[in-house]
Order: sequence, then structure tokens, then C-alpha cells
Amino acid sequence: MLNCQDHEWKLLQGTGVFIKLIFIVLLIVLVFVVGIGALARVFFRMLSDLRPNTSRGLGGRFSSRSEDEKKTERMLACSVCGVHVPESEGIEVAGKFFCCEAHRK
Repeated sequence: MLNCQDHEWKLLQGTGVFIKLIFIVLLIVLVFVVGIGALARVFFRMLSDLRPNTSRGLGGRFSSRSEDEKKTERMLACSVCGVHVPESEGIEVAGKFFCCEAHRK
């Protein structure tokens, strides 16, 4: 004779496999979503490099940097105080670099 407790035990024995199956499916879905997100990010980054410098939406997420922003400039130390200043903003006299007119004198 099969009592109620035996029947419940047989139902519970199969739930471990079911829970493992659900976990595996959720893990596969998570990996798939993360992969699609990474590919989308790479795609939009490549797309933004091809577009002209126009902002789109809040914050200009898809705008590429202008040519001026892409250029770098050397930073030179002042001969008097040692502060580093962009080369275009400082003063160079006789091979020495100064951060301002007052330090040049």
C-alpha cells in the first residue's frame, strides 16, 4: 500500500534534476545576454568613430571627439617653480621654459 509520505518523497526526488536544469538554462541565458551586450557596445563604439562630430541625445553619447581633442600636447616644467604647463601656454627663452612672464624675468 502506497501512503501519502512515499508519494511526496518520489515527487521531491525529481525536483533536484529540475532545479539543476533551470539553473543551467538561466546560466546560458545570462551568458547570451552579456555576450550580446558586449557586441552591441563594440558595434556602437565603432559606429561613433565613423560619424561626424554631432551630438545625439543627452550627453552626446554617439558623438566622436573632434580633431583638436584627439591631438596631444607636450607638458613642460617651468625652470623656476617646476609646474608643468602645456607647451603652447608657456614661454621658452634661450632653451629654458617658463610657466609665466613673471618667472621669465
